[in-house]
Amino acid sequence: MTEQESKLEEYKMLRDEIQNCVERDNSLATFMVTAVSTILTFAITANLQVPFLFLISFCIIIPFTGRISHYKTNVARISAYLIVYLEPNMNIKYETRNAQVKSQKSKFSRFLVAMRNYVGFLLGILSYLIYLVEYQNKIGFTSICDIILGILPISLLIIVFFLDKNIDSVPKQKSVWIKNWEQLKENNIK
Repeated sequence: MTEQESKLEEYKMLRDEIQNCVERDNSLATFMVTAVSTILTFAITANLQVPFLFLISFCIIIPFTGRISHYKTNVARISAYLIVYLEPNMNIKYETRNAQVKSQKSKFSRFLVAMRNYVGFLLGILSYLIYLVEYQNKIGFTSICDIILGILPISLLIIVFFLDKNIDSVPKQKSVWIKNWEQLKENNIK
């Protein structure tokens, strides 16, 4: 196998890994939305006197958002590697050109993309707001303890927000990965 064939094979393997990560990311996001919707629907229709059921959705949202963040970061890392190590010596420049192109999207399109990156946070807000309404309707905020139980789940929203913020920063992470790979390449470490 020639060096060019070897690089092409590595390129194909890494592009397959990117595709695998994208598919897993999409599957996890779909499952997360479905599972949280199911939990919220059950908690609403069961009409139990337990508003804490609405917080169970965070048991899905937090780990799934973390995993989605991992897959998106992995895509950025692999893409940056392709840009630095493989594409300069090949007649394939997809990742390089894709990184250079600035999308001319409308404000609404950019808003939709941003919302896609904050799905976990949006689901968390929905769960928390329903929890507050149900808590008020079923138990009521009559004591300091009730108020604390109403405010405490905000910490879960903060965790999800920072996980989603990491997802939203993946394009910036890709630039950092490109610089890291270039520095590694300059130091002749292969």
